[in-house]
Amino acid sequence: MQKTSKILAVALALGTLPAAAFAQTTVGTVHVTDAGMPAVIDYCEELATMSPWDGFNHRPSHAQTVASGIYLQSIQLADCQRAGLV
Repeated sequence: MQKTSKILAVALALGTLPAAAFAQTTVGTVHVTDAGMPAVIDYCEELATMSPWDGFNHRPSHAQTVASGIYLQSIQLADCQRAGLV
């Protein structure tokens, strides 16, 4: 009985890890992890300072995309606004 309860406790603990490890927020169609959120917030703030035309035509630098690990180009200012980031 003792062995069964230990196995159950370990199984339950392991079952909760993926939920914590993969906490995500959706910005537009992009799923952003907690680790990638600072880069997305910076990108959204950058878009918010631009004119509508410049924001529409803006493409993130390769360095921004690589550093964030997120395809930033698919995020638009309206997505940032709906997510409450700006």
